[in-house]
Amino acid sequence: MAKRQYYKSTATNVIRIFRALQEAGRDKEGYITVSEISRRSGIHKWTVSRTLDLYMQALVEVVQPEELEAIGLQAKLVRLRNTELTRENVLNYLRFRRKINQ
Repeated sequence: MAKRQYYKSTATNVIRIFRALQEAGRDKEGYITVSEISRRSGIHKWTVSRTLDLYMQALVEVVQPEELEAIGLQAKLVRLRNTELTRENVLNYLRFRRKINQ
């Protein structure tokens, strides 16, 4: 059985998340929450969080405020590391990851 690199729609999800983050960067919002990314991209929050953790860690900065964790809230604040990235750059990154992980 072949080793599955990622789910069938992972590349599509990464691009949708990237667009949501890019839009937030253009609006100078800075960090946005996983919930907001989910709303903008139309992808479930769990899927957004998992995709960020597994496939986009080199592309984004993630902050989890300790002050919120102290009162029992877990929030991820996310933004693109490089606002100059293009869709093609992201797709090249995914292709490169796939080749490394084969």
